[in-house]
Amino acid sequence: MHTLYGLGVSGWTEKARWALDHHGVGYRYREHTPLIGELALRWRTPNGPRPTTVPLLIEDERVTMGSFNISRRAEEQGKGAPLFPASAMPVIQRWEEVGDHMLRIARASVLRRMLDNPRALDESLPSFIPGFLRGLSRPTARMGVSFLARKHSAVADPEAAIRETAIPALERLRAELGGRPYLLDTGFSYADIIACTMLQFVRPMDEAWWPLPPATREVWHHEALAAQFPDLLEWRAALYTKHRPRLSSLAAGETRASAA
Repeated sequence: MHTLYGLGVSGWTEKARWALDHHGVGYRYREHTPLIGELALRWRTPNGPRPTTVPLLIEDERVTMGSFNISRRAEEQGKGAPLFPASAMPVIQRWEEVGDHMLRIARASVLRRMLDNPRALDESLPSFIPGFLRGLSRPTARMGVSFLARKHSAVADPEAAIRETAIPALERLRAELGGRPYLLDTGFSYADIIACTMLQFVRPMDEAWWPLPPATREVWHHEALAAQFPDLLEWRAALYTKHRPRLSSLAAGETRASAA
């Protein structure tokens, strides 16, 4: 059985999960805890790539890191319609670059907004910390958020990056879709998965797919972008409904059975 380490709020983790589920590859999901889980992750992957980041797929002695690589691995092992048609690889790779940049901006934006939202900081703490201690543990949560910002070299001004990069990328997505159901003429592909995760910090998907605590959902919702791109949000919702199994929260250690 494969084991996938990831972050439930991460677009990169969602891309890997979606590809594994699409191809019916069974896996055990384990939630990674930033800062306090770093050493444990390195210990589990002594021969893996460095620095170690999630999503990370472990299968026997093989370690695959990164959503794109994990998704390609799922296609090698699984069943179902291909997500990476050979003729469309240049388009998929172009959108992967755009999507990766968008997710980095999203992460910086969310981390910045979390620092200004005490309830979201409390919700970011590990589940083993009881509710009555969460307020007292808020400095630890703040340290974790700051650690992530440093680790991933988060942009200093996320709102400027949104204006300069994110909005043009979403306008480009709108233009290339042109009202079609998919980015590629061949049908549903990894390019669509990339585009869907680009929209996660505009407004998170519903609880049926992205279970988030209330304050965490608030910091992931960018009201101005949601008002500017309602058509893309409707497109994403239709794609999720048709192509994404509904996810109840996958707790640490829970097995995701094969799903077409």
